[in-house]
Amino acid sequence: MALLAASLSAIVAVVIVDRDPRPVPTSSLETTDVGSTRVPDSAMPQPAPSQGVVAKRSKRKPAPRVTAPEPAVVPEQGPGVFDTASAAESAPPGATTYRVEVERDLPFDVHEVASFVEATLVDDRGWTSRHALARVEGDSDLRIVIASPETADSLCAPLDTGGRLSCRNGSNVVINAWRWQFGADSYTGQLEAYRRYVVNHETGHALGYGHVGCSAPGALAPVMLQQTKGLDGCVANPWPARVDLAGH
Repeated sequence: MALLAASLSAIVAVVIVDRDPRPVPTSSLETTDVGSTRVPDSAMPQPAPSQGVVAKRSKRKPAPRVTAPEPAVVPEQGPGVFDTASAAESAPPGATTYRVEVERDLPFDVHEVASFVEATLVDDRGWTSRHALARVEGDSDLRIVIASPETADSLCAPLDTGGRLSCRNGSNVVINAWRWQFGADSYTGQLEAYRRYVVNHETGHALGYGHVGCSAPGALAPVMLQQTKGLDGCVANPWPARVDLAGH
């Protein structure tokens, strides 16, 4: 009987050890506590993108939009009234005097235009190498005006300027405002150079110079070539001293 009791005790001890509920830890599997039960991360429900997962935003600022400025509007017809730029009342003896005027309602400041015209006409590359020119405000030998297309046509008549050309008519040196704003194909991308050309060309007529042609393909164009209409194979040139006055 004693032997039977000892055997039964050993069997009961083995059964108790086999029923130990503690899990065996595994080194290759990380776990997360959930209540009193530890479960692997892979078994946890993962949030959908709409449930709190936020994509990282780039810190790079978006490139600013670059908008080209709208070209100034040049009306086809102005009021026919002009503003005159302030200047000296007198000039050196013997100088050809001129005043600068801009028709009202045009998008050009009369004083800025006058400064540009004066800088062009006193440049050593211009007519000043042979002629004395002086800007005044009052009575003058010449009027250099920026005029709307229809006003320019009226001032240039009977010359046919067709709303797009400039002219010299008597004492009036008339520059078409449309050309002043947009230039000509012969000066594409060179509006400032075109403006200098048209000032020198029309003033050249007032000083007694007539139209001339292109001397040879690839040569500098004379200022007195009608460069607004084309170059006839020459290269654009806004300065008379380079060709028109060379050798004279």
